[in-house]
Amino acid sequence: MRLAIFNAVLALAAAQQAIQNPIKDFCRRHQQQTCIVDNRLYIDGGLAYYGTGISGSSRPERNTWLIYGDLTQLSSGAPPLDASLPKSPDVPSVSGGVLWPDNINKLFYLFGGEYSNSSVQSFSGLWYFDTLNNKWDRATSDGSQAQISWPAFGATAITDEGMAYYYGGYLSNKSVSGWTGPPLMLNSLARYDMNKRTWSNLTNGIPRAEGNLQYIPSGDRGLLIYFGGVETALGSYVSYLNMSQIQVYDIANSRWYTQPATGDIPRARRGFCSGIVWAKDRSSYNIYMYGGILQDGTAVGDVYILSLPSFRWIPYYETPDKVWFGGKAWATCNVIQNSQMIVMSGFYTNVTKDLCDKREIGGQSTLMLGQESLENLEKGGVWRGLDANITEYRVPTNITAVIGGNTEGKASVTAPAAGWATSDLSMVFNRRYTAVSRVATRSVPASSTPTTSQAPSGGSSTNVGAIAGGVVGGVVVLAAICTLAFCCLRSRRRKRAAQTDGNFAPAIDPNTRSPTVEDKSVAHFSMSQGSTMYSPHAQGSAYSPAGSPRPQSDMHHSGIYHESPVHGQGKWGQQNDVGFVPQQYGNPQTYYPPPQEYPYAGRDAQAMSAELPSTQTPMRPAELPNVSSPKPVRGLF
Repeated sequence: MRLAIFNAVLALAAAQQAIQNPIKDFCRRHQQQTCIVDNRLYIDGGLAYYGTGISGSSRPERNTWLIYGDLTQLSSGAPPLDASLPKSPDVPSVSGGVLWPDNINKLFYLFGGEYSNSSVQSFSGLWYFDTLNNKWDRATSDGSQAQISWPAFGATAITDEGMAYYYGGYLSNKSVSGWTGPPLMLNSLARYDMNKRTWSNLTNGIPRAEGNLQYIPSGDRGLLIYFGGVETALGSYVSYLNMSQIQVYDIANSRWYTQPATGDIPRARRGFCSGIVWAKDRSSYNIYMYGGILQDGTAVGDVYILSLPSFRWIPYYETPDKVWFGGKAWATCNVIQNSQMIVMSGFYTNVTKDLCDKREIGGQSTLMLGQESLENLEKGGVWRGLDANITEYRVPTNITAVIGGNTEGKASVTAPAAGWATSDLSMVFNRRYTAVSRVATRSVPASSTPTTSQAPSGGSSTNVGAIAGGVVGGVVVLAAICTLAFCCLRSRRRKRAAQTDGNFAPAIDPNTRSPTVEDKSVAHFSMSQGSTMYSPHAQGSAYSPAGSPRPQSDMHHSGIYHESPVHGQGKWGQQNDVGFVPQQYGNPQTYYPPPQEYPYAGRDAQAMSAELPSTQTPMRPAELPNVSSPKPVRGLF
């Protein structure tokens, strides 16, 4: 009888342990945060499916591992993934956050994101990962952090000066400890100085979320470019931003501008990702945008290019209205070698798609950004395996056909077709900015190759081999050992699952790897460069009734969305209705309802970001009151 019980417990433990391998059992992931430091692509948090397929009863689990891809190993077309880096439950495992890479100090910081329902931590210090020593730690704060909240699903960019910017996002009880009201959309632009480790809250604007922010080295200190996502004004509906309206933030003057774009305007969307590259002579800056969710709740798998300073939208595919079966949301985009981009997995909104997302390579789709995408088409076109020999950006002819010049740059169209919204914008885009070289604030060796990850000393109480060894060592206490091991495993699994109700365990070394997986668990594979494996659209699906369950995020429930009216161009607050309405194409994909419009929480005007919803027409920027983003209360947020 005891033997039968032991065998059952052991089998259950082994089954639960096996499905937790984040590499071998990977099926899909979305809402993760990623960054590149040196030759590693780091993948943190998000929600993941494990197994060999998706069914109607499948639910994603919160990814509690820190995974990396080795970008020096591209012979197979995508970097092999490894899950052996340390991360304990003390370090937040969130969805919809960001990683801020500091390539000078060989660190990256984790900021923002949603926790599981009952595991929200107070924002008492910014976690960072030391890529040289493979260890987590918390950055010290000078008190300026008190004015900053912990949002989710905002937009971020890093400048050459080592400044990390975060725009908009949501606050809710899944991101802020002690939050009791409904979610709020933020209108703040927060800045973190990675050199001094200080915070500032720079400006007010329209509350926005789920768009993208990119940095370009123009003007006196650089510019931030924001587009897409959703927005709201006081007393208005939440609406999708018109993609013809590009927001430009002049860092030197702390001023926002709205500049209309022309060309083949993409459909309004949220939950997309993007990466930026520029010509050698910086005559054009080209932002590549992938995927996202449309205002009717469907998803797309297209790629569009926003070319600056011409402010022209250019489709990357020959047929931009083509309906891709594999439309995705909440993927991440990372540019490597200034010439290629990794699109990391994403959420398939088509409920009929029940297959995994390129399990062999961890859901990585790889996109050529330059002229190589139009050459050697036998190798796969724009979606093909990464090539270590391509190390610079050659402007592709589908861009030069619109803005002039050649693969080296020399763009002849360097201004918007409809003219500049203000003369200020013309001047800042005509100036090239080169930041003063940063100096590391800690000791960094000349050769900064990350150290090899070491296995932790001792075994885990949930390790199946340890359980079996316990049986061999003591038959008398067999039942007790099995019961204890099962309880420990069950407790550990609950803490790390997406649906957990427990709090993070206190006083745990943040560099303890937990739970145990095989040391150096790497996905090795062999793939020809001509394979369609690297395209997010390549894999078909058996059209079964089962499909992708909705992701776990309270930001995304039922409600009605409208496209934003075209905002006045120029400095924010000016009234001038100039713009272009996006084309709308059909898309038969189904998706769960769009985000809910949240009601006002009863806060005063100076303590809120937006009031949701209202049946009134959205206000123009000039009609917005002077409201500030919510600030945390000491001891509560």
